Amino acid sequence: MKTKRQRLRLFFLTVAFLLFPIIIYYFSPYLIVLGAFQGVLAAAGIMFALQLLFATVFRRALCGWVCPLAGLQEIQAQSLDKPFRKARLNLLKWAIWVPWIISIIAGFVVAGGIHSIDFFFHTDHGISVSNLFGLGIYFGIVALFFIPNVFLGRRAMCHSICWMAPFMIIGGKTGNALGLPQLHVKAEPDACVGCGKCNKACPMSLDVESEAKTGHVGSAECIQCAACCDVCPKNVLSLEISRETR
Repeated sequence: MKTKRQRLRLFFLTVAFLLFPIIIYYFSPYLIVLGAFQGVLAAAGIMFALQLLFATVFRRALCGWVCPLAGLQEIQAQSLDKPFRKARLNLLKWAIWVPWIISIIAGFVVAGGIHSIDFFFHTDHGISVSNLFGLGIYFGIVALFFIPNVFLGRRAMCHSICWMAPFMIIGGKTGNALGLPQLHVKAEPDACVGCGKCNKACPMSLDVESEAKTGHVGSAECIQCAACCDVCPKNVLSLEISRETR
């Protein structure tokens, strides 16, 4: 049975996914490159910078609470109980992200720098999907983040190909290095009875029980959704903002 917090989280994610046809271009990995070669900073560049900054304190909470593609995968997870077990695929997003970032930098170099900022770059009065071409892109992205999960497990695409996750991982690590208080799952390991409910509830298929033995869940793949906290029968886990102790 879902708690009020988890029902609220699923509501936010569902609303974000329903808005995806409108906002998809604001997170486009292609448009930021296209804009770079024209000397235009598109909305995606601003959004990704804000994600990195937000993550210095809140780590990957955006993934857990308001990401449209996370919303799609959470809806899918209601009928897909297969956990993600391909840990090596966590590296794939970095293999995609690094050359992509290089291409963005190269674009601005070729264009001679940033000449303008266009938050509505290639949108129709701020709306992303306004024609058949945009609709095709929308369904292509939906398929990309939906179909592989059937074979790889829930939220597999968050682990493997999401181009936004590295910004938040880097932001989280930067905040930790600066000693900032951060949002994370704290644990009282001595109270744990080893029931395994936290592992089963985790949408990212993390070994929460093992992580909790250190006093908190420190994995870069943790999305601060608090699903593990809300199923723990002994209140071992809690979501809070504090400095890490290790």
